[in-house]
Amino acid sequence: MSGRKYLGRQKIPIEKIENETTRLVTFSKRKSGLYKKASKLVEKYEDVDVGIISYSPNGKPYSFFHPTFDSVVGRFVSPDTQPSVDGRFFDANARIKVKERRGELDKLDMIKKIISNQAPDANDMENVWEYIDNVKEEDVTRLEEWLDLVELKLNHKLRMLENGASSSTQAPPNGVF
Repeated sequence: MSGRKYLGRQKIPIEKIENETTRLVTFSKRKSGLYKKASKLVEKYEDVDVGIISYSPNGKPYSFFHPTFDSVVGRFVSPDTQPSVDGRFFDANARIKVKERRGELDKLDMIKKIISNQAPDANDMENVWEYIDNVKEEDVTRLEEWLDLVELKLNHKLRMLENGASSSTQAPPNGVF
């Protein structure tokens, strides 16, 4: 065999993409990848400050800051200055909120796995029981209402399919074939 069958990931030269649609799609994908990397950095090192500002080819601004815009820009402009007590409190509060949201996203991902019939791993099941232990009455009520609605829609769909199936077994009208 004289060469590899698949090229895989390769470095591509960074140059202007002439096709506007391709350029916008490429920008969007690279922006998403960059934000994912920044998020992983923040997730792994909780005390890191990250700031990204970018403009799309159309001139639309996009930004990612953690913990806050003010703290990142303040550190960038004056790296030797310590933030005020209020600023540190605000940053700590922002970090706590991010951590809470990450926990909520993890729970939603776990629920999505269960709904899509993927086998949850042991860590997911531990999260399920923790989630169930913390469920509030209004959450249960909302879930029951949603399940009732799903049941109604499924029963309606089933009746429609049964009616469609029974009518399709009848002979077609004269002149159809």
